[in-house]
Amino acid sequence: MPVLGARWLGDDPHTASVFFQNNSFINLFGDLSGQRMQDVFETILRGNEVRDEISGHDLFTALLEKGQVRHVQGALANKRVELFASIQEASPKTIQVTVFDTTYHYFDSLTAIPGRALFFDRLKLELLRAVREKAEVHLCFIDLDGFKPINDQYGHQAGDKVLREVARRLQQLIRRHETVARLGGDEFVIMLSGQGVDPVAFAENKILPTISDPYRINKTSIDTLRASIGVASFPWIAAKADELVSYADDAMYVAKGRGKNQVVLFEPGMESAKYR
Repeated sequence: MPVLGARWLGDDPHTASVFFQNNSFINLFGDLSGQRMQDVFETILRGNEVRDEISGHDLFTALLEKGQVRHVQGALANKRVELFASIQEASPKTIQVTVFDTTYHYFDSLTAIPGRALFFDRLKLELLRAVREKAEVHLCFIDLDGFKPINDQYGHQAGDKVLREVARRLQQLIRRHETVARLGGDEFVIMLSGQGVDPVAFAENKILPTISDPYRINKTSIDTLRASIGVASFPWIAAKADELVSYADDAMYVAKGRGKNQVVLFEPGMESAKYR
């Protein structure tokens, strides 16, 4: 477990600098000896995509005010971390920081894109932002058509390569503030936001052709993969994250029922499509 210690001299805790770090901390973040504590927080939060409104200075100020901070999420070098920091009561001029690497909790181990937990974190934050700014958020729920026969014919290793390639292609379609995630199996989701976004046109003109392009796996060209896509939008269709995902899922099942390889926008009455 990565552990770091910092100490300040005199009366100004903002001068606190690193005097101890174990090997786990050095392996995760490099040698930070002598750096100011609030700069270390900035390093840990660098690349943060879940709590990007928090700066190292803000985090350090919160620590001084409350005596401890916890469950602050950040990212560095493709790792996602949770941070616990506290001012040590027995030594009031000492700060201890413990970092928990939660990479495998947040990122899909096969494709290295966000998994279910991180996706819902991002979606909830994006919905809060949309409420403040009176903006829209759109969800494309993607289920691959023809993936099982690829697994059966070419083997699971080939299937895994296809899934990784699908994830890579989908990531190339989105903007930096948007998210593509794998929920499990051959199900992916894309969260779109911003002005002038037409999620149905995006799904039809971008996602479907991207997925149907042939895959070169072990010197074999695979051109049978397609996708069924359900679309749901906030605030017009759903008010909460789980509703938005559920309705997009329902619309995806309607797309499958209509012949697959197409896009369906959720409408009231589709809620039970997956049970038919």
